[in-house]
Amino acid sequence: MTAQSPLSRHGQRTSNCLKSRVFCEFCRRKSASSEAKRPTFPWKHGQFDVRWPCLSRRAWMTLAWALVWFVASQVALRSLLQSELQIADAEFGRKLADLRLAVAAQPDRPLVLMLGSSRVATGFRPDSLPRHEAPTTKAPLVFNFAQVGSGPEMAHLSLQRLLDAGIQPDWVFLEFWPPTWGAERGLKEFMDQINVGCLDWKSLKLLGGYVSRPRKLDRQWWNMQLFPLVTQREPLLRHFAPSWVLNPSEPDRRCRNLDRLGWWSPMTSVAPEERGRLVERYRRVYEHRLRRYQVAKTPDRALREIIALCQREQIRATVVVLPEGQVFRDLYPENALRDVKAYLEGIRRDCRVEVVDARDWVGDDGFMDGHHLLPEGAAVFTRRLGQDVVQPLLAEAPTPIRR
Repeated sequence: MTAQSPLSRHGQRTSNCLKSRVFCEFCRRKSASSEAKRPTFPWKHGQFDVRWPCLSRRAWMTLAWALVWFVASQVALRSLLQSELQIADAEFGRKLADLRLAVAAQPDRPLVLMLGSSRVATGFRPDSLPRHEAPTTKAPLVFNFAQVGSGPEMAHLSLQRLLDAGIQPDWVFLEFWPPTWGAERGLKEFMDQINVGCLDWKSLKLLGGYVSRPRKLDRQWWNMQLFPLVTQREPLLRHFAPSWVLNPSEPDRRCRNLDRLGWWSPMTSVAPEERGRLVERYRRVYEHRLRRYQVAKTPDRALREIIALCQREQIRATVVVLPEGQVFRDLYPENALRDVKAYLEGIRRDCRVEVVDARDWVGDDGFMDGHHLLPEGAAVFTRRLGQDVVQPLLAEAPTPIRR
């Protein structure tokens, strides 16, 4: 075997070393490439490995100020919507503002409120009440605080909101209408009647007691509290830029033709053909419900709870069954009439309140559709209610003024 020279052995070692370094560099780059392709997880060895973008200090400050302004604007909008209820809760806010003006102008008069649905809103005209003649008592200040589409649950909520707003009525009339008491209401129906984002926490919990899914109601409320600029965009536009709203929503129409005492008059007259068409429309809606009539649990509980609230607050309560046309009264089968009569007797006995049955007080010509009163029919009903109910009860037990 031929011996290698020292120089040759040195060159071979140098070559091997160079190859080793090249191989190591290749492996390192390959490893780095694999690491880059590997998905990153937010945790690493038990600690978060957050990879923030490389931003300058000025950029971070700009981002922080933008966040502060966003939060401040949401808080300001939320406060505005809860203080100015006419923006997002137009019907309640408008009536509350008018009621406050009326009470401020005549603070020494007993306050009488009528709560109920659109049937009360169109059917009770405080300006048609007969002149108060009792010498020992002051003439009451009477206001129609009905809300379109509301039932006993919403009436309870409205009265509680009025009390929280500092309005202390002395006497409250509560509507009872059998078709409303014959069905449970879902969350969507309540959401269509009221802007939940305008409620405070106490009112939200009260309304949540009448729905089957209160957590869904809570989530909707929180969403409206956190992002009012998005969730309340339409009412804000309707209030500050009405020309941008293409189709006015229902609460906006409810505030039209509304007088200073809360009476709502959407129609002044109706042709016989139109009345017949409307009667037939509502007959199809309510005939099936009345055929299998039974008082539902939630409306019954709501009525009893609102009467209990009145008794705690020392407010006189009276239940009223508003007028119906003959064609609408004919929809009630005998079993439904018996159930309604027995139910009202139970309310009178259990809750110790007066019950007024005015179903036949107005003729058919006084209705627009068999159960909503026209202005002339509303005047007839209101005058008789004043003569037969309001004045005698005030004469028997003068209403105290607690304002």
